[in-house]
Amino acid sequence: MLPRRPRISDRDVPHHDAGLQAERTAMAWQRTALGVGGISALLLHETGGKLLQALPGTLGLAMATTLLVLSELRYERTTSRIGTGAAFSSPRLLLLLALTVSLLAVASIGLILVQG
Repeated sequence: MLPRRPRISDRDVPHHDAGLQAERTAMAWQRTALGVGGISALLLHETGGKLLQALPGTLGLAMATTLLVLSELRYERTTSRIGTGAAFSSPRLLLLLALTVSLLAVASIGLILVQG
């Protein structure tokens, strides 16, 4: 006869906290928005007050602020949906981020080429 394995009680099993994943994701979105804001601020700093060249930096700062607000709203929505089985994806937020980063990349390259 095989020896009996001891039973594991519920107290011994570490519980999974589903809210931590949402929190880590929200912090990643916040870091991304802060990075976009930092690059945008550098673009504004390098324009020397020229209006047309300052436009991408200004738009980038507006998008960074928007991303910060949307990431907080997404976090609140995600934590309220935990346990319901509802989908958590935000394709519009991803599209907004991709467009913002692409715009800033093109504007940065253009600014470097113009200022030489």
